[in-house]
Amino acid sequence: MDDVSVLLYMVPFIASGIYGIYLGVSGKVSFLLSSSVYLAVTRDPIVFLIGTLSVMLGVVLEISSTGPAERPAKLVSVSNTLQIIAAASFTLALVCALYAHGFSDVSAAATDFITGRFSLIFPIIMVLLSFLITARIDLGSVGTPTVLGIVAMLLVPISVYEVGKRSTVLGLAGAVLLMVAGVWLFLVSNRKTPDSDKASDTDR
Repeated sequence: MDDVSVLLYMVPFIASGIYGIYLGVSGKVSFLLSSSVYLAVTRDPIVFLIGTLSVMLGVVLEISSTGPAERPAKLVSVSNTLQIIAAASFTLALVCALYAHGFSDVSAAATDFITGRFSLIFPIIMVLLSFLITARIDLGSVGTPTVLGIVAMLLVPISVYEVGKRSTVLGLAGAVLLMVAGVWLFLVSNRKTPDSDKASDTDR
């Protein structure tokens, strides 16, 4: 079952590669103008859904095949795997955007990377999922920094997709602000204060 999960985790990269090659070979977009291939792949909702659902299915299979005693450790392992997928996806998308412009036009590559949308949304979803897998959230915790951080991160794709359709600059600016706010709230929620450390020492 772990082997099946590993294959499912690779589907987003395999599907994107196969679809890009198909577009170039079929002549639906100019293969010489690789920027067209990059945008066609990173803006395709079907490729995005196939990749996202495959990863989620892999997570379900990997966790469900683990016994209750080993499940906490497995959750941490799966969370780390999702973060690795997010980092790999983000890095590869950025490298491909640079490659599409011959590693010379950084501004055009950055524009394609943002315009692609799903190349940015997918790693964000993977990071969010990695946090949600290990997070312990109950109804009484609504309004805490952890929950607010999750909400801020969930709004990032909306900012990129909806606001970005009207203004790329505003969409990107809003996404960056939301990401910074989300990370800051997570750090605040997990930071130990000196008073809490003293209290814990007193309890001991």
